[in-house]
Amino acid sequence: MKNFLTSVLVSLTLLTGCGQQPVNTPAELSPFIEKLKENGVDGTLLVRAPFNEDMEYVAEYEIARYASTRVISLFKFRDAEKAQENLQEALKNKKLSGQARNGSFIIAATFYPPDEEAVEKIKALFLAQKFE
Repeated sequence: MKNFLTSVLVSLTLLTGCGQQPVNTPAELSPFIEKLKENGVDGTLLVRAPFNEDMEYVAEYEIARYASTRVISLFKFRDAEKAQENLQEALKNKKLSGQARNGSFIIAATFYPPDEEAVEKIKALFLAQKFE
């Protein structure tokens, strides 16, 4: 199993434009992105190919880029067991916040400066989402 922390570092590298070409937005993410926008969390979605065998894809929802860093990372795993294993690693990373699992998805937020109230609202929306 690849280390989830390595996955996050690679994900952040991808945000700078280095890395693989994006893939099409999966239909299962559209309702969640719409729910974020309905709740005032407007951003840009970029979906990339997986970078380890446990994942199907990585999605980055960039809310802010210049004055601050606000990125929501969504990791789609092949099954809930792999997602749970990787969540345990994510919870150890002090630079991430809002880590949670919903089925075979994991969410992690990279917010600088930190905004725990915003992250908790986004996490609650994620946990309430029914992914198809």
